[in-house]
Amino acid sequence: MPMRLRTNGRLVAKNRPVHFTFNGKRLQGYSGDTLASALLANDQLLVGRSFKYHRPRGLVAAGAEEPNALVELGRGDRQEPNARVTQVELFDGLAARSQNHWPSLEFDVGVINAKLSRFLPAGFYYKTFMQPQAFWKHVYEPIIRASAGLGRAPETGDDHTYEHFNVTVDVLVVGGGIAGLAAALSAGRAGARVLLVEQTSGWGGRAVVDRPSIEGISAQDWVNATLAELDAMPNVDVRLRCQGAGVFDHGYALAHERLTDHAPKQGGPRQRLWRIRAGRIVTATGAIERPLSFAYNDVPGVLLAAALRDYVVNFGVAVGERTVIVTNNDDAYRTAIALHDAGLDVPAVIDARTSAKGELPEQVRALGIKVLTNSGIASVDGGKRVTGVQVCAQDGEGTVTETIPCDCVAMSGGWSPVVHLWSHCGGKLVWDEPHAFFRPDADRPPLGADGEGFVIAVGTANGHLFTAEAIADGFSAGRKAAKVAGHTRKPGQAPMGDDVAEDALTPVWIMPAQAPYKLRSKMWLDYQNDVKVSDVQLAAQEGFQSVEHAKRYTTLGMATDQGKLSNINGLAVLSNALGEAIPQVGTTTFRPPYTPLPLAAITGVARDELFQPIRKTPVHAWHDAQGAEFEPVGQWRRPYAYPRGDETAHDAVTREVVNTRENVGLLDASTLGKLIVKGPDAGKFLDM
Repeated sequence: MPMRLRTNGRLVAKNRPVHFTFNGKRLQGYSGDTLASALLANDQLLVGRSFKYHRPRGLVAAGAEEPNALVELGRGDRQEPNARVTQVELFDGLAARSQNHWPSLEFDVGVINAKLSRFLPAGFYYKTFMQPQAFWKHVYEPIIRASAGLGRAPETGDDHTYEHFNVTVDVLVVGGGIAGLAAALSAGRAGARVLLVEQTSGWGGRAVVDRPSIEGISAQDWVNATLAELDAMPNVDVRLRCQGAGVFDHGYALAHERLTDHAPKQGGPRQRLWRIRAGRIVTATGAIERPLSFAYNDVPGVLLAAALRDYVVNFGVAVGERTVIVTNNDDAYRTAIALHDAGLDVPAVIDARTSAKGELPEQVRALGIKVLTNSGIASVDGGKRVTGVQVCAQDGEGTVTETIPCDCVAMSGGWSPVVHLWSHCGGKLVWDEPHAFFRPDADRPPLGADGEGFVIAVGTANGHLFTAEAIADGFSAGRKAAKVAGHTRKPGQAPMGDDVAEDALTPVWIMPAQAPYKLRSKMWLDYQNDVKVSDVQLAAQEGFQSVEHAKRYTTLGMATDQGKLSNINGLAVLSNALGEAIPQVGTTTFRPPYTPLPLAAITGVARDELFQPIRKTPVHAWHDAQGAEFEPVGQWRRPYAYPRGDETAHDAVTREVVNTRENVGLLDASTLGKLIVKGPDAGKFLDM
């Protein structure tokens, strides 16, 4: 396959080929691939079109934050729109189709919207569709309804089984990276009943890709040893492919588990919705790398640096043969090293900082890779794939200093802790100036009925970006959570982590810093909804000073990824436009679920004849034997009339009313409301 590397690919079995189709074209991947990695291996960079301008879009991420690559899966009872290819595991016979284009992905007439973009800025619909008023019903509304939405509704019913499962635990740990594993290990050793859930198909998170040392051994070896110990504990349950979906009041949480989506021939329930009551919830949900805002940062082949590292290390797949890396921090240099080790060309690392003298930048220089400091990307060349980048000074207006031919751009704007679950139930955030992100405020956690915080954020989700502090944070939280539940057994010492020190990042919200409107109008913040830097600045100019108002005016962060990539960058652009500090502008509201849940999973078995089970009175069978016509009364069926012979229901009612007035009538009133009194003191209560 064109972009499959001979080396690397720790998650794929290259001796087990898997065949699938994309837009009807038969392709091959390997067992262990995601649909995303398999498409990249077949050099399928173009995966979709943006919603508003129908611009060509490729993969940006490797996880749940992916905004572009939404496809329709399957046919018949397996048809499912808006599936994120980064979360779809490959299986033999999988069929996927791209969305939001006509007549084809490669040639989409909707791209004419991009040519008219100067007439379609943020909020244009609020102004355009006001007058003339008579046009709304017959012109505007039909066009809007025809254009709205992504994907197609399923053509048939879904005949698969979806389970609901109720469980009560002392400690729920969400996230199977090293911090989450450490929390589960600590709580499990203390004797607590623990449930550990991880949304992907593997444990270890970023650590098994970046390979720091833990307890003197590799991260992968430590993860394997920890899992073996957890599996041996009868009080600990671990679940892969199980995503923490939402946190609600008083320790109630939902988790969504994919049981057989990756193996449909296996049989059994397709998905399970866990309804969990937990004494304490530990969120070890990690962090998401931020993109950088430079002109044409949406061309297929531009993606996050850590995501590119994931594809190379985990799946043995390259996005391009010649990659330029652009960054404002040291972590992106790990991608340069990974690409070099895989035999790929890295002509340059473009660093927006005035200097880059840390251990990782020096390692990159020693490999013969050029490092350009105080530099940025003025523009990306290419249409349906990257062909090069225009380099400029970061503190300038975008004057091009050199052009570097390349077919891939890896960008890194720093990291943002995943704070969604922490925030679902009222947990507050604090701005961390040195790292330029919001992290959980430990002094203002989500409060339970006892007035105490019942959610504990740990690891990178708590702002700890380095191995030693992340794993220690997780272990401490697990011990604390178990103690609250009454388990005081000593869990031992926290594991010791070690990794490379990194220099501080320099926040970069616009590249270059003094970019003119021509460049700012092509810098994408929200890839799916086509929200640009210039749109957010226009919102500020037009008086939308509240971040919530600006969000709705521009549609920033209202896509299916709920702003996982766009919110912080958009917030920073808004705060700069308003001349206020980022903490003063605030954040938008995080609401469950973390990613969209299938309606079938929410419904469970409450469908078809079980959607609203019919309640029957003790004499229902007698009514039925007398030929009664029933009417619904809530979940009951009450006899409406007893037609005789050719009588209509109206005639039968008339006859019965007359009979009741002249003789006698009987009413079965057992369908009326009831009071259910239950509990150990029910009899005593009734006696009162």
